[in-house]
Amino acid sequence: MHTPRHAALVAIFVLFAAAPAAQTRSESRWTFDTSLYCLGAGMTGDVTVHGVAADLDVGFDDILRNLEFGAMGKVRVGHDRWGLSVDSIYMQLEAAKNGVSASMDEWVVEPTISYQLTDVLEALVGVRYNSLDGELRGPGVLPSPRIAASTEAWWDPIVGAHLSLPLGSAFRAHVRADVGGFGVASDLTWQLFPYVDWRCADWFSLQAGYRFYYVDYEDGAGSDRFEWDVLTQGWQLGFTVHF
Repeated sequence: MHTPRHAALVAIFVLFAAAPAAQTRSESRWTFDTSLYCLGAGMTGDVTVHGVAADLDVGFDDILRNLEFGAMGKVRVGHDRWGLSVDSIYMQLEAAKNGVSASMDEWVVEPTISYQLTDVLEALVGVRYNSLDGELRGPGVLPSPRIAASTEAWWDPIVGAHLSLPLGSAFRAHVRADVGGFGVASDLTWQLFPYVDWRCADWFSLQAGYRFYYVDYEDGAGSDRFEWDVLTQGWQLGFTVHF
């Protein structure tokens, strides 16, 4: 568990150490971008609500068959090499195994500060707010086949990077990755989002990619225990308006 955290911290340190080698821009300017996305998200992992555990490790085909939908919005303000972004994601998630199903409504809000190290590489640091409202259903879960909804909310620190490579004049390939938690709230959280961007106009672009989002969080004990050890993944499509 400690190895991924230490590796991520070393990688981010190396990125910042490389900053003096970055090319200098000839002028400073402000930018403002706003984005909207829709995504199809499936989940797999282990969930505990009110002390009742459910194993939701399902195959990739099951994830595709049980995709639920969500929406994401992002606002980014940039000045020269610095950027301030706020992402907001809402997802409805559901998975089932052995007759037990879990349903979750999840909010994720992620403010980050970033610095452009080179023309293709950006380092970032920030926090991620998670809010989960969920329930387990199925025979044998409780004397009643339904468990009342439980709500949990917490903040995780994160560090990461964003790689952007040109694919001709109008297309770019991106990989956005982060890691966090570090035991502050979640034991571990990470995110990986490879996508392609098509700048079809100076003021407008389209994006398509696939997002992976993992959280290992637990709180409480006994009948109050809540655990969310889940990988969420799915296709994401969206657009950005550039000002």
